[in-house]
Formats: sequence, C-alpha cells, structure tokens
Amino acid sequence: MISGGEDGSVAIWSIMKKKPIVVVPKAHDNLTSSEGGLPQENWISSVAALHNSDLVATGSRDSFVRLWLCGAGYRSLTPLFNIPVMGTVNDLQFTSDGRHLLAAVGQEHKWGRWWRLKNAKNSIVIVKLNRKGEM
Repeated sequence: MISGGEDGSVAIWSIMKKKPIVVVPKAHDNLTSSEGGLPQENWISSVAALHNSDLVATGSRDSFVRLWLCGAGYRSLTPLFNIPVMGTVNDLQFTSDGRHLLAAVGQEHKWGRWWRLKNAKNSIVIVKLNRKGEM
C-alpha cells in the first residue's frame, strides 16, 4: 500500500507492520510561498500504483506528476522522472492495461479553496506510458 501525507511525504506500507516500510520525506519538495511569504510544503494530494508492477505515481499542487520505482522488497522508492502539468493534481489512475496514466488536474486542490492557480484549467491529462520493448 502507498500513502501520501500533508507534510509532503510518501510512504509504503505492509499489512504485516504498524509502521511504514519506507518513507520519502518532501517527495514534492518545491516549496510554494503563501500569501504571507512563509514557505509551505506541498501536500501529496494523489497516489496511484500500477497493478502487479513496481511503478508508483504521486501528485501535488506543484504542477508535477512524479513517477517512482519501488525497490526490491518494497524497501525503497527511487524517483524516475517528473511529468509537468498545469495545475494541482487531484487524482491519478493507471489504466487496467498499464499503457496510460490519467491525471485529474484543477485550479484548486480537491479538499478546499486555500490556493488557486489562475492559469490552470480543470482538465484530465492522459500520459502514454511505454513498456520495455514498445515504441
């Protein structure tokens, strides 16, 4: 299982333990200034895992979808690459065949109206994923 926190951390859990197996603090580490000028961490607003694989995706209000590789025994998370999107990532879902990643992107995050990205449009972003051996 995977979870994201309001402190910007991403964690991998096991049903056999009460504590996470691995935690990546500040996974979306771009700090955004609030109106008062104080830095604020980017919450993890969405997570998704590709079924029967080691690929994980996370989203936040930093306008990036980040893809991660789970290490052996799910004991590590290694960043693969970032996908730029315009807006806050509110939801992520891999298609059942694993060929696409869908991201629900909006001006505001899904839990309230604290921040607004005026240049963003509420939309669905479809990211094509290439598997090994495919072009």
